[in-house]
Amino acid sequence: MKTWAALLMLLPAIAIFTLTFAVPMAMVLRLAFLDSDYLLTKWVGLGNFRELLRDTKFLKSFLNVFIYLVPLIPYSVLSCYGTASMLSRFSPRAQAVGRFVSYLPSLTSGLIIALLWRWLLARDGLVNQFLVASGMKAVGWLIEPWTARMSMLLVSISTGPGALVILSSASIASVPTELHDAAIIDGASESQYRRHIIRPLMTPMIMLIILLCLVGTIQVWETVYVLTGDGGPKGSTATPVYNLFQAAFFFNRPGYAAAKGIVLLVVVAALVWVKQRVERWATAEV
Repeated sequence: MKTWAALLMLLPAIAIFTLTFAVPMAMVLRLAFLDSDYLLTKWVGLGNFRELLRDTKFLKSFLNVFIYLVPLIPYSVLSCYGTASMLSRFSPRAQAVGRFVSYLPSLTSGLIIALLWRWLLARDGLVNQFLVASGMKAVGWLIEPWTARMSMLLVSISTGPGALVILSSASIASVPTELHDAAIIDGASESQYRRHIIRPLMTPMIMLIILLCLVGTIQVWETVYVLTGDGGPKGSTATPVYNLFQAAFFFNRPGYAAAKGIVLLVVVAALVWVKQRVERWATAEV
């Protein structure tokens, strides 16, 4: 009787999971083996996946993600951990205010922020006007590959650490106060306590921040669409999800886009597996 009651209570969650995840995943998996233009459909088997191996634009989008992450990951880890560590020194009320201020920029839509930066970085935008007024030359921010990548990075950084500061603060607050008392009794200074106790215990949180940066950068598409329109110049700003978006809606190839989605799912699953392995290794070392 208890089993049936438990199953009845789980039915709404199972139904929602089936309708919002299991059924769409099955449809995407089937579509990945088809060549379709929304009107005509043809079975191609692994043809879409074989084409992916020769799609230089799709492969280059992963390189773009790596280039973005080289400065973005250190910035995210240091800003989130540093802000949370600094806030932990204040009273609970001051910590709440600090977390709110840190999260505030994340409330703004990414689309609105991208539109604002497109206006600032335009040929006659405010940034170039300031440079010209300072006696320097105007820069084609969205015309050259490396400056366009820098522009994308600026948009990502301008949204602030957001929810990651709240998660980092919660992780620091979860450390038992007994550890701090024991460290002080043993003669450890505050900096030694943070370096040798807090920092190792924060390893899972740091790995989570890195994973969220990776997945978030892979998923960026609205910023690319607003700033460059086509992932240019020379495909230097396109991300994997934007490349998928182009295949589905610009080139009317939903089957090919579904195949790209399956590949991205495998990539993200692999990243999660690596994160768990590294976390396990780091915890064992501690």
